[in-house]
Amino acid sequence: MKDRYLSIRNLLLVIAGLLIVNWLASKWFFRIDLTSEKRHTLTSTSTNFLEDLSSDVYVKIYLHGELNVGFQSLSRASREMMEEFKSVAGRQFQFEFVDPNDGTTEEKKALMAEFEKYGFEPQTVFENAEDGRKIQSYVFPYATVYFEERVIGVKLLENIPGYGGAENLNISVESLEYKFTDAFRRLITKDKPKVAFLEGHGELEELDVIEATDALSKYYQVDRGQIGVDVDILSPYKAIIIAKPSKAFAEKDKFVLDQYLMNGGRILYLIDAVNITLDSLRIQPQTIGLYNDVNLDDQLFRYGIRVNPVLVEDIQAGRILMNARPNGKPQLVPVPWLYSPLLAASPSHPISRNINLVRGDFTGTIDTIGSDLALERTVLLQTSQYTKVNSTPVFVSMADVNKQPQKEAFGQSFKPIAIIQEGIFPSVFQNRAVPRELASNVKIKDSSVPTRMMVVADGDIIRNDVRFKSSNPRITPLGYDEGSQQVYGNKDFIVNAVNYLCDDDGWMQLRGRHLTLRLLDRAKLSQGTGFWKWINVGLPVMLVVFASLVFIWMRRKRFGN
Repeated sequence: MKDRYLSIRNLLLVIAGLLIVNWLASKWFFRIDLTSEKRHTLTSTSTNFLEDLSSDVYVKIYLHGELNVGFQSLSRASREMMEEFKSVAGRQFQFEFVDPNDGTTEEKKALMAEFEKYGFEPQTVFENAEDGRKIQSYVFPYATVYFEERVIGVKLLENIPGYGGAENLNISVESLEYKFTDAFRRLITKDKPKVAFLEGHGELEELDVIEATDALSKYYQVDRGQIGVDVDILSPYKAIIIAKPSKAFAEKDKFVLDQYLMNGGRILYLIDAVNITLDSLRIQPQTIGLYNDVNLDDQLFRYGIRVNPVLVEDIQAGRILMNARPNGKPQLVPVPWLYSPLLAASPSHPISRNINLVRGDFTGTIDTIGSDLALERTVLLQTSQYTKVNSTPVFVSMADVNKQPQKEAFGQSFKPIAIIQEGIFPSVFQNRAVPRELASNVKIKDSSVPTRMMVVADGDIIRNDVRFKSSNPRITPLGYDEGSQQVYGNKDFIVNAVNYLCDDDGWMQLRGRHLTLRLLDRAKLSQGTGFWKWINVGLPVMLVVFASLVFIWMRRKRFGN
């Protein structure tokens, strides 16, 4: 009787324990991250930000309902990320998963109108039914983030051309923490930092960089202006953008830029070392590219950079439209244009990680010098394996599109096009006098505080095409290739570059997170499949037979014959 009582008591204790554990699990979210890359652990940057929320944040995620395996995985990863956020922020963070296909017709129309406002387009998915038919459905891998009276849309799915479905899905999961914390930061930050496009040296006009300006305005107050004679005129700005200058810099302007960098300012140089444009070739079929001297060589050289006055041709190139019938009715056909290289982005840096190829236009190259400088350097963009470098003066003709490129002429590889430097820079005005246009009592700072500077040997990377500038201008997307009708990663590259230059809190490091994609080895799967099929079919049967024999043997041993 006593044994029976103890058994019942132990059973009730076990049931009570399971109920308590289940209740705690429903109220308290926790997870032990055993992955080598800590894929389920928030970074300290996100954690600190969520702990200091000043008001409630609400997130709606529309990746819900009947989804295929890939989107189910992204939906699950998004839910886990939301749970992580909530475990840190507590009641100040709420989220909801919404199925866009639920609700009345009027509710669906209202939701589609809201999606259109944020630029959300449905992703078409084709799946095979059991009877062999292809079923078309629409998925909305998006989210909206609400903070007080403001709302921001977030795109959850990355779709980088050239990557497979599994790779794009992995990149999308990698990017979740960055995308959501970036949205939180944009919503909560009331006083935007300032950045400025420099003018006065033949830089690109406002319409020429309107796409980049609009994209940067989500994060910054974007200004334009000339330097003048005030040494501290650049002090209010977090970063300065010098976009394709064509006129020489005066010494006073170089001094202001130098001392701005010495005091911790950040500069993005986009420089064409060769003066040539595609518009000039449309006017006349042949032109010559000459050295574009903007009087910055000595300054960049002192900072450890040399922009070479060369033109790159690359087998991996964009396309332009050419008239195939010059003497008849115009017929425009896309042809490869080797002077528009498609530049590969470094996969190891937050600026260039997981972005599409970047389209260049009459691109030069960069060399680094001064190995003794206290600088950390990273190549962000480079040419392909088959590159040809032409020294100035270089003749360029539209007839070049008819020439078949010879592989032996493209014997150079992976030439650096964009480099970022971080560390302590020496002043180019060390042991020199202050330019006479400026106040003579200005004190020269000989070396910088730790800061960042980036140089791109192609000013057109930031330029969007503009048609009909004088009246009713038509803007083409930044990075648009009219021949292939693709939009390359120029805008992402510029925005990431400025964000990284201005980042003092480690936000951009979230873009550098890497999650190992563990796929099955298809080569091994294609070999020896018969063995594994027999194992899968035969092993369970053998285990059942073995267990039955053991059971019969134990009964005979215990109860006899």
